[in-house]
Amino acid sequence: MQLATLKRRSILLTAWLVVLGFLALWNGFNLRPSTDLSQFLPRGVSLQDEVLLSQVRSGVAARTLLLRIGGERPAEALADASRALAARLRNDEGFQQVANGELDLAIRDTDPDLFRYRYLIGPHDACVDALTEPALRAALEERLAELASGAAMLDKERFGADPTACYRHLLHALIPQHTPDRRHGVWFSPDGDHVLMVVVTDAQASDLAAQRRAVEHIRDVFDHLPEGAGLTLDLAGPGYFAVGSEQRIKTETLVLSIAAGIATAGILALAFRSAALVLLGMLPLLSGVMVGAALVSWVFGSVHGITLALGVTLLGVALDYPVHVYAHAAGADDLQTKSVWRTLLLGMATTVLGYAALAWTSFEGLSQLGVLAAAGLITAALTSRYLLPALMPDSYRLPERRWLAALQARRPHWSPRTGLLLLLLGLAGLGLVVSIGGNPWETDIRRLSTVPQAEIEKDSLIRAQLGAPDVSRLLYVVADDEADVLERLEAVLPDLAALQAQGLIGGFDTVARWLPSPQTQAARRAALPERAELTARLAAANAELPFRLERLAPFLDDVEASRDLEPLRAADLARGLIGTRVSMLLQPLGDAWLGLVPLSGVGEDAVAPLQALAEPGGIRYLDLREGTAELLAGFFTETLDKFLLAALVIALALALALRGLARIGLVLLPIVIALVWTFTLLILIQGSVNLFHLVSLLLVAGLAVDYSLFLNRPAADEADRLRSLLSVSVGAGSSFAMFGFLALSAIPALQAIGLTVTLGILCAYVMSLLLARAWPVG
Repeated sequence: MQLATLKRRSILLTAWLVVLGFLALWNGFNLRPSTDLSQFLPRGVSLQDEVLLSQVRSGVAARTLLLRIGGERPAEALADASRALAARLRNDEGFQQVANGELDLAIRDTDPDLFRYRYLIGPHDACVDALTEPALRAALEERLAELASGAAMLDKERFGADPTACYRHLLHALIPQHTPDRRHGVWFSPDGDHVLMVVVTDAQASDLAAQRRAVEHIRDVFDHLPEGAGLTLDLAGPGYFAVGSEQRIKTETLVLSIAAGIATAGILALAFRSAALVLLGMLPLLSGVMVGAALVSWVFGSVHGITLALGVTLLGVALDYPVHVYAHAAGADDLQTKSVWRTLLLGMATTVLGYAALAWTSFEGLSQLGVLAAAGLITAALTSRYLLPALMPDSYRLPERRWLAALQARRPHWSPRTGLLLLLLGLAGLGLVVSIGGNPWETDIRRLSTVPQAEIEKDSLIRAQLGAPDVSRLLYVVADDEADVLERLEAVLPDLAALQAQGLIGGFDTVARWLPSPQTQAARRAALPERAELTARLAAANAELPFRLERLAPFLDDVEASRDLEPLRAADLARGLIGTRVSMLLQPLGDAWLGLVPLSGVGEDAVAPLQALAEPGGIRYLDLREGTAELLAGFFTETLDKFLLAALVIALALALALRGLARIGLVLLPIVIALVWTFTLLILIQGSVNLFHLVSLLLVAGLAVDYSLFLNRPAADEADRLRSLLSVSVGAGSSFAMFGFLALSAIPALQAIGLTVTLGILCAYVMSLLLARAWPVG
């Protein structure tokens, strides 16, 4: 009999391990981690939502890297290093733009399309209007004065083709209104200790492998610069943070997993004094994580790093299940354990109902979390219930625990009235905290970060040194085609210039400044004089001036050629000098086109004029911070509605299972108290509650349900009651250790999760212990 039992156990264990091996292989080949925080933002339901999310999730800004070079070297050496690094990066096709303040770059590296189309897209007064006889005379005299002054003209090599300096004025119009300090020909920080650079990668922001290669390539090029000896390179920006977050999440997940594994193994070993049980107890947890990750990867195509990291915390939550099995199955008969299995599965079912609320949110990251957690807990509970008992040694008995009997004998037994008083005190405290601090929800998207605070502060410092304005406010227009967008943007140019002149806005940027609509380009083309007429005007303008007309033949050729050009479009500028800025301000949005006008220095008095300006032409005003705040506020409303629905379903499930108002009330009371007190403590400690805190409260609810159900479970005798106390205490201790490690994380999101659940475990365990009541069997 013993041999047959041993053989059956070996087959069962082998089969379990083989299935886990296949799941591990599948996840290894198919699991694609993601660090895109926008997956924790909702799907847009309105046009404004879609515009807002397109800017948060993608676009050129998400592909921009900020570089800062410093060291104990003279300013000239820093400038040399900046020029050397920029020159090497510009030769790499992986970078769409490299800017370090070298103003003559645009003159040296001519964009053929910009130069060829200068009369159709350049400033009207310096290009088309400059072709009259008086304007030509003034332009030729100005060129002559530049030569006579001894100062070399920036574009003297193009004098024959561009005597009016049309192209020079076009290039000057491309210079942003806000630029960093410029010394020795490159950008410097205000204190002169660092040179600054902005690099835009060619790869999409979501392509983390390409972003990682770009970051590594920049560092490698810098490390091999002769000019970079003794200097340091700092990087910042979304792409750099995404790469860093990916590695940081992997590293912290590994470290936390090892630390949590050691802690939980130690707790199990102390509680059950069996190495075999410790190793077996890990199998349901690994099964839950493997199944949950595989299911999320299959359904969503990828798994967010935060979702995966939180999935690892199932080691703390799902550990309760094997602990309950060990505590109650050792030496007990089927009759004694029947109510245990019923309680275990009831606790699992109610917890999964809570996670189901997340699976149907409009936030992909939270949906992933709901699916992973629900699938993981179901797997862990079922394997614990149906596989672990068959693998436990028949001779195993629980070690004697004198401290457990002492705890059971000495713990206070509070009445339900005391519990209600605690609940009322918690609600009163919560109301007081909210009334003093205001809205408890954190709606600033900048606080929802996987990036350590030190990195965020470095990014803010570099942006401040670059003189980058606050462009969280903008105008936008959506139309069916590119031409319609450009026409509407052109229409508001005079009004925006007027608002800037009045000081209501500090500045604005719009693609219509350099890329007029096809209709406008056609009108400029029609206004160009024919060759014979222009030749006559030029001859008259050059009278008594020393210029030879034959040298100006390229000018006549270019104007004549411009009369046959088709209008320039955004796609024609994709790889040119302004391609990056055009793609930032004019971009596809689904099947439509989106035009953006970032605004800087917007005063409160400017909001009403901007809103009034926006309406007639189909242009809209958008404050990105207010917009994201509204989206996140909508998240809290949506999530709370689903939580309330889930709470109602959980209460109904408990009512059907427990069948008694008194028992239902005593089971629910410590759960509600724990949630209220945890929420209140979070606001006191953190100042506000973000989506990670709120999601973590689901974990707290699940643990509180487990503790309260088992401590209020009808016990056959005092030994049975002690086994329930043991299983809850060991489970609470292991979960507390797991989330305590998570609370030490340097990643704000993981730290928020760890703090919330650690506080929740403490409240739930204490309340369940103090309010538990012994019920007779049956």
